[in-house]
Formats: sequence, structure tokens, C-alpha cells
Amino acid sequence: MTKKRTEGVRCPRCDTSARDEFFPFCSDRCRLIDLARWINGDYRIPAEDVTDEETGTVVRRENTVIH
Repeated sequence: MTKKRTEGVRCPRCDTSARDEFFPFCSDRCRLIDLARWINGDYRIPAEDVTDEETGTVVRRENTVIH
């Protein structure tokens, strides 16, 4: 008997048991909700201002997207 890859894995969206067909999610609904969050840019890490040492001006001020 082969082990299922979802054994002991919880859905990152709703914390129920994950299912093989939607791994790592429990359902297509949770998978699509997560996809929508990626598309909307909800998974961003705030970036710090980067200052040019020679001129003292801010070179970049933006959010970094997790890939």
C-alpha cells in the first residue's frame, strides 16, 4: 500500500485535511480562493526604502511579491 502525499497535511486556507486531487488544498474552492489572493497581490512583503548613498535620494519604494 502506497502512502498518500496528503497524509497529515492540512489545507492552508481552511485547515481541514488536504485531498490528493487538490493538494495541498482540501477542495477546488480553497485552491481558487488562494489563486485569487495571488492575483490580487495579497501575498506581498513590504519593501524598505532604498536610498542612493551618493545622492541621498530614494531609489525604490515598492512591495515585493513572493514567487
